[in-house]
Amino acid sequence: MPDASSASRFFLVVRFWVAPDAESQVLRWLEDGHVAEVVGQPGFLWCKRLRLEAQYGWNGYAMIYGIESRQAFERYNANQALMARFAAERAPFQSRMRIDRFFGEVDYSVANPGT
Repeated sequence: MPDASSASRFFLVVRFWVAPDAESQVLRWLEDGHVAEVVGQPGFLWCKRLRLEAQYGWNGYAMIYGIESRQAFERYNANQALMARFAAERAPFQSRMRIDRFFGEVDYSVANPGT
């Protein structure tokens, strides 16, 4: 049986760098509800967080969300009330973060045949 990651055909990636003095606040916000709320949206399947190289003394992360379809992402992204609430929750530490979002469909995939 395939796992949820193989069902993902669309991905949202949110890369961010956070100042050291805001890092614990940002990670607490993500871990204490924000990520679970995003993954709970219709069509969202999972999220994984990567640690990236630091830039200019700020630690970097990437949140990768697996989504079942472009349509599910577009419904989420068009939810203005939800986006406004997320922006308000982020406001206390917004000036201590640099955020870059991108998204797209799987165009090519290779799997290890031995697994």
